[in-house]
Amino acid sequence: MDPDLAQQMFEEGGTLVMLGMPTGTEFGIDLNSWNIGERFKGVKMIPPGLHFIYFSAVSRQGDTAPRTGFFHVFQHREVLVRHYDPKDEDLKMEDVDPEEVERIRAGLRDLDRHLGAYPLESWEKWISLTQYIDSGELQRMLPESGRICSVIELASGNSWQRTGKQSKSDGTVAAETMSSASSSDQSAASGELSNLALQSSTSTSNKHNTDSSSEIIILCSDIPKEEEPIPVLPEMIPKAGTQFRFSKFPDRPYHDGATPSEVTQYSLDSSYSVRQMIAKANRPESMLSELQLAFISFLVGQVWDGWEQWQRLLSALCRAEELLMQYPELYTKFLSILHFQIHEVPEDLFVDIVESNNFLAAALTALFANMSDNSNSLPPALVKKAQRFKTHVTRKFKWDLNLEDEGEDAPVIVET
Repeated sequence: MDPDLAQQMFEEGGTLVMLGMPTGTEFGIDLNSWNIGERFKGVKMIPPGLHFIYFSAVSRQGDTAPRTGFFHVFQHREVLVRHYDPKDEDLKMEDVDPEEVERIRAGLRDLDRHLGAYPLESWEKWISLTQYIDSGELQRMLPESGRICSVIELASGNSWQRTGKQSKSDGTVAAETMSSASSSDQSAASGELSNLALQSSTSTSNKHNTDSSSEIIILCSDIPKEEEPIPVLPEMIPKAGTQFRFSKFPDRPYHDGATPSEVTQYSLDSSYSVRQMIAKANRPESMLSELQLAFISFLVGQVWDGWEQWQRLLSALCRAEELLMQYPELYTKFLSILHFQIHEVPEDLFVDIVESNNFLAAALTALFANMSDNSNSLPPALVKKAQRFKTHVTRKFKWDLNLEDEGEDAPVIVET
C-alpha cells in the first residue's frame, strides 16, 4: 500500500481494539478471517460504514466453536473497544468506559504494531453486498441483544411438552398411550414414578405382590382424577432477544374478502404479500435492505434463518408482477443486488440448490417472464438490464430461464 494512503487511512479510518482474545481464536471482519497470533489486539484503517465483526473459539484439538459476532457502523476516526471474557468465552457487548477509550485513542501509535490493517482489496465487494443496509434498517431487523450467533440460543419455556392424559373415569393413564410412548419419554418420567413408589412402598408392599406394570397403574391411580397431562420435558424455545426480526409474510397471499379471481391471481403473483411487508417497513427499499442483511447474515454469520429469509424474499420479489410495474426503479436496484449475490453463494450450497428444486432458477425464470410480458410499459433501461443479466446467468450456469408453455396443464384463471 502507498505510504501516504496508509497514513491517511490510519488517521481517518476506524479502529477496532480487541483485548484479551486468546491466541488461535478464529477472528474475522466482513469477508476476511484469520486465526490470531499472540500480539493481535485489533484492526486499524477500517473504512467508515457498516461492518460485521465475528469470532469462534478454537479448542486445543483444533475444533471450532459456533460463530458469534455483531454489526457496527464505524464513524470517521472511531475507536471501538471490546473485551474478551475467558470465563464465558465470549465478547462483552457492553460499551467500554469512555475514559478507557480515550486512553487507548491517545496511545494508538504505540498500539499500532499490534493492529492488523483492514484488507482494502475486499472492501469494494463488501460494499456491493451491503450498500442498502443503514443504521435504521439494522435497528429494525437485528436481534434485540445485538449478538449474531450461528447456533440458536434456547431457553426453557413456561409450558411443558406432555404425553398422555388421565382418564376422567378411573384416573389411570390409557394403556395405548403408555405403551406407545418413546423410550426417551419413559426415561424422563421415571424419576417421578420412582418418587411415588418410594412414598407408597410401605403401604403397598403388604397389600400387593404384583408385577411392575400393574404397580405403575396402581401408582398412577393415586393421581387426582381431573384431566391433566403428564409433564415430560420442558419446552425449549429461542431465547428472548436472540432472533433476527425479519419481516413476516402474511398468513395468506391475498386480502380478506378476495374474490375467486383475486385468490388465483395473488396465489401466483406475490405482490400483495410484499406490499404488506413494505407497509410495515415504511418504504419499498427496505425489502432490498432485508434481502442484503439476510444474505450476509448467512454468508458470513452462518445463520440459517438468514438463508431461509433470503430464499423466500427473493422468490417473492421475482414473482411480484404488479409490484414490478409499480416500482420499476426498485427492480433496477434489485437486479444489481442479485448480480453480486449469486456469485457469492457458497459452491457446495449452490450445487445443492441446482440438484434439488433449484428455487433460484425458477424465481429468475418468473422474473424475466414478467419483464418480457410488460416490456412495453417498463423503462427501456430496466428491460435492457434484465436482458443482459439473463444472458449472463444463462451462459455462466447453463440454465434455461425461458418460461415453458404448459399448454393444457397451465393454471386456469377463475373469472367471476
